Amino acid sequence: MEIEETKINGVIRYTSKGIKVYRIPAENFPNHFTNVYLIMDREASLVDVGIGREKARTDLERGWEIINREFKESIGLEEVRHIIITHGHIDHFGMLSDQKLKGKRLYIHQLDSQQIKNFPQESSMLMERTGKLVKTAGCYSIDGEKLSFRIQFSIEPADYDLIEVKDRDKIVNGYTVYHTPGHSLGEICLGVGNFLFLGDLILSVTTPHQSPKSEGGAGLKAYLDSLKKVAQLPAELGLPGHEDTVYSVKARVEELEGFHYQRLEELVELCQREKNLAQLTREYYEKHPELMETPYAEALSEEYNRALALDEIKAHVEYLLENNRMVITRIKDGVVSYQSRQ
Repeated sequence: MEIEETKINGVIRYTSKGIKVYRIPAENFPNHFTNVYLIMDREASLVDVGIGREKARTDLERGWEIINREFKESIGLEEVRHIIITHGHIDHFGMLSDQKLKGKRLYIHQLDSQQIKNFPQESSMLMERTGKLVKTAGCYSIDGEKLSFRIQFSIEPADYDLIEVKDRDKIVNGYTVYHTPGHSLGEICLGVGNFLFLGDLILSVTTPHQSPKSEGGAGLKAYLDSLKKVAQLPAELGLPGHEDTVYSVKARVEELEGFHYQRLEELVELCQREKNLAQLTREYYEKHPELMETPYAEALSEEYNRALALDEIKAHVEYLLENNRMVITRIKDGVVSYQSRQ
């Protein structure tokens, strides 16, 4: 592999064919970090910026100091010309509200751009869909009033030169955009020389969250298709939006595919008798309590974590319905019940 990797005080530098990439971990919530990447090529660019909270801002500033002091660079934030957002989730773009970043050229896929342009409305719509999901799942123990997970964010149209990208676009210094829907509708990966910026499509440890199409998500099939797509790309090193370096994208894709196909089989087995989504979700996670023990779970309310679990399992149930491996047996008082095909 023609890539050198150096770590100093938490910041990692990757070097290949004259391109330098610096990874700065910015803490969004306790134990939840977004990787902010500085690409130093002919023009400097940032890939993702983290959330707009004080700790994340401090982490970004500290990382910048390390890049200049320890790695002997001489670059200011004002010299960064481009910001590429891998997908429209607040922990990847929230820092755009910071005055120090404004005025730059901003790239995001057209299917996720509304998350930035009209965040308050998009956030409200998400809460409405989540509330509906809880009701149709039959999860009466979740308090809808505690589902809210709101963060203040707003930018003006003049703050950035916003460019909506699509699949195979060439941007900045000839970097290639790959549309990889799954974790979000507008998720992208970015090919930069030997590097592939993965966003939240592929993480080194965690299996990224999936949402069903019926709840405004991309659906599990789209995610699996995106995994196959990136496994064919020639990049040598995967740089994810969270966690650690992915040294073999193809090998990690195989692990993620295996995880989801195993989950699908387990759900088919669990639903031999009629169950609603709440029952099915509870039984699945009772078998796999380790999947609920994420390092940052404490930052979210119990209701929000349980709603995410419902969302995840419904994405798989939807896939099984589409493939005739499960059927809707009845709808009573708005609650949907399912059963596996015999």
